[in-house]
Amino acid sequence: MNIAWHTFERVFIAEFSSDFRGDLDAVKAAGFRPLGVPPPWIWHAPAPGVKALNRLREKRPASGLTITPEALEVYKPLAELEARNEEVRKQLAEQKKKAKKEQRKKEEETAVKLVQEGPIWIELENLPTGPLYVSSFTAPLPPDLKCHVCLQPVYFYELQSPPTCLWCESLLDLSQASKNNA
Repeated sequence: MNIAWHTFERVFIAEFSSDFRGDLDAVKAAGFRPLGVPPPWIWHAPAPGVKALNRLREKRPASGLTITPEALEVYKPLAELEARNEEVRKQLAEQKKKAKKEQRKKEEETAVKLVQEGPIWIELENLPTGPLYVSSFTAPLPPDLKCHVCLQPVYFYELQSPPTCLWCESLLDLSQASKNNA
């Protein structure tokens, strides 16, 4: 199998040897993906492709593995960059682990402080003594206009002539509707 650099697609592609089945299995196991549909499949390593090429190097196909000079020129800087990124990822994972431990420890300390500082529930003797809340709101007086049916107050949004409350108005509408249907 030969690895080449596809300049138009900007991916590493696998060129199979006469052992097609063995090369295909190795390429699939390494994580290569096909471009297009069969039969003119072009198997490529997903961008940036360094991980897939490294997996292919570890598990070489039986037919052997070669790389073109242009692909090697593209691969080398990407491999160095991937190695540095892997180092940074390891450091980040360690820092996350350390921060998580510190956060957990801080939460345990605050939980212990809460338990030690005072009671968990409030009882009557814990409440402050003082006057109870008294509302200063006074409800407005009902209007002088009364419903001609039930003598309840009629507000500005209700029927004014003749003065009728909403309840009686709905009952009158129902009775008129039943007379019209009969």
